[in-house]
Amino acid sequence: MSGGSLQLRMFRRAIREGKTLMTACAESGLSLAEAKLTIAADAANPPPDDAYELIGSARKEDDMARTAKKQQEVEEIGKPDFERAVSIYRNDIKPAQARVGEYAQEQSTAYKEIKKGCNVHPGAAKLAFKLDAMEDTKRDDFLRSLKGLMSALNIGLSADLVDKAEGEDDEDVIPVKASSRPSLMPVH
Repeated sequence: MSGGSLQLRMFRRAIREGKTLMTACAESGLSLAEAKLTIAADAANPPPDDAYELIGSARKEDDMARTAKKQQEVEEIGKPDFERAVSIYRNDIKPAQARVGEYAQEQSTAYKEIKKGCNVHPGAAKLAFKLDAMEDTKRDDFLRSLKGLMSALNIGLSADLVDKAEGEDDEDVIPVKASSRPSLMPVH
C-alpha cells in the first residue's frame, strides 16, 4: 500500500466524510499546514482507493469467502456527474490551490526578510518558531536530545572575537531557563 501514514489516511477519510478541515486535523493529528498541502496534492493527483484504508484494518479472507461475498452484494454504480465535478473543481479546489500558493509566497517573503533584514539564519528561525509552538514537556525533551546529540557530535558554537571584544560572556548553545512552578489540577 502506498497511501501514506495512518494519520494521513485518517485525515483523508474525515475529509471524504464531509468533516471540516479543522475537525479532520484534530481527529487525525495532522497540522493545519500539512492538511492544506495534502488537500492541494490530492486535488492535483487524486490518491488511490487504498489511501483511505486504515493501516492494519485490511482483513485477509480466503478466496472462496471473498467470491461468495461478492456474489451476494450488488452495488449500483451511479452515472458520473461531470458538471458537478467541474463545479467543485472551480469553486473549491482551484481557489484552495491558489490560497496555498499565496500563503507559501507570504511565508517565503517573510523568511527572506528575516534573513536579509534581520540577519538571522532562516533555518534557525524556523527551528526556533517550531520550538515556540511546542508544549513545554515536548520542547524540553527535544532540547535535551538536541543538546546531547550536539555534545556527542562535538558540535558547538565557535568563539566569536567580536563578542569577546564587547565583553559578552560565552553562553550555552541551549540556554537553561528557570522552570515555572508546577500547577496541580484539581481532582473531582
